[in-house]
Amino acid sequence: MDLVSVGYVIGAFIIAIVVNLWLPGIEKKSEARIQQRLGPELTSPGIYTTFKFFFKQSLKPSAVLPRLYNALPIVTLVVVAVIYLLLIPQVMVSWTIYSSLVAIVGLLKIEEVVYVFMSSFSQSLLSKTMPFPDKAKGGKHREAKQSFFEQISAKRSLKLISYGSLPFYIALFIPAIKTGSIGLFDIVMYQQIFGPVLFSVEGVIGTIVFFIGFLIILNSNPFAYMEGHSDVIEGPLLEYMSKSRAAYVMAHALLIFTGACIYSTLFLGFPPVWGFSVIIPVIVSIILTIAAAAVSAMAPLFTNREFYPTVMGTSMIAVIGVLLAVI
Repeated sequence: MDLVSVGYVIGAFIIAIVVNLWLPGIEKKSEARIQQRLGPELTSPGIYTTFKFFFKQSLKPSAVLPRLYNALPIVTLVVVAVIYLLLIPQVMVSWTIYSSLVAIVGLLKIEEVVYVFMSSFSQSLLSKTMPFPDKAKGGKHREAKQSFFEQISAKRSLKLISYGSLPFYIALFIPAIKTGSIGLFDIVMYQQIFGPVLFSVEGVIGTIVFFIGFLIILNSNPFAYMEGHSDVIEGPLLEYMSKSRAAYVMAHALLIFTGACIYSTLFLGFPPVWGFSVIIPVIVSIILTIAAAAVSAMAPLFTNREFYPTVMGTSMIAVIGVLLAVI
């Protein structure tokens, strides 16, 4: 890439940093207003929280590999940043081989796998063996082998990777089948000529499935399956503090904005930073954030009884969208 292209890439990341730090505040504020609460300030969940954690005291977590455990949010941040990088038009042109839908899917899967490692490494203080025998009938005695809260979250993360996020990934391939290419640049150029994929039946189906699947990817209500608050508290995030927690906040916020950019690229033909069209991904990210907040505010937390049928039903709808795209 030449210097001009490098400047575009730097500008794209500046826009991403500015926008994504506001998205958590928009999400929490919207959710609160729907529930008729005042809610936090717009700067609190994203901007203020990130800087606050940077200056918090760093303690050694109760984890199998503490240093690696603390590094995993940074890994997540880097992976999401690379996904965003591949969506930038200048990178699409220069790295045509790498800027493909397969690369996006692979990197998103890595982002999901990281949560399994988070859960597997963490061993919170809340689940230490009792220092004295439990005399209650059926209770376990001292030194008995017990599992940690996070191990439950690890098993749930594996379920999310294996089938929970399936509808989302099926929806991603609807534009590829519609345009006849898995290359991001080809998908964008097709829509610049023939119009957005959204303006078709399969595009509408893909949009609905994309939104539901993205809520699962974000582990957002009602699909907060990995962090079942009633039993596993914060799941893999329980032991994160200080700079590691700040890195996670930034990674999660960037994932929301990157997901919006993925949708804008695949279904509208507007990747981040293509002249004035940078406004489109920003608007999509705000709409996506408010919609997720609305669902989170009104929907109950799903259990297995609701989660499994939702994933199966949404996957079947996504397959219908794929078949329509083929036709």
